[in-house]
Amino acid sequence: MNDKIQIPSDASHEQVEIIVGAMYLALADAFDHIERAEGGASARAFQDELVTKLKEGGVSMSLLDDAATFDFVVAMVDSLGKVHA
Repeated sequence: MNDKIQIPSDASHEQVEIIVGAMYLALADAFDHIERAEGGASARAFQDELVTKLKEGGVSMSLLDDAATFDFVVAMVDSLGKVHA
């Protein structure tokens, strides 16, 4: 797996927002797929495990330069799971 994602240096603010939005929607679709295939409890368990891994460093967050960005990513992933509560 590639641990370092490179956003083009000439990307505009709007392009970065589109990228973040697309990734958020893709992750939401993954939650929906897990819920349909394995049930709501599995989707919640996946979300809980992912948030825990993010917070504890089990998922490489080395591309995030500061605490505010880290907190933003964790909050976004955490909010996705609320749909399946």
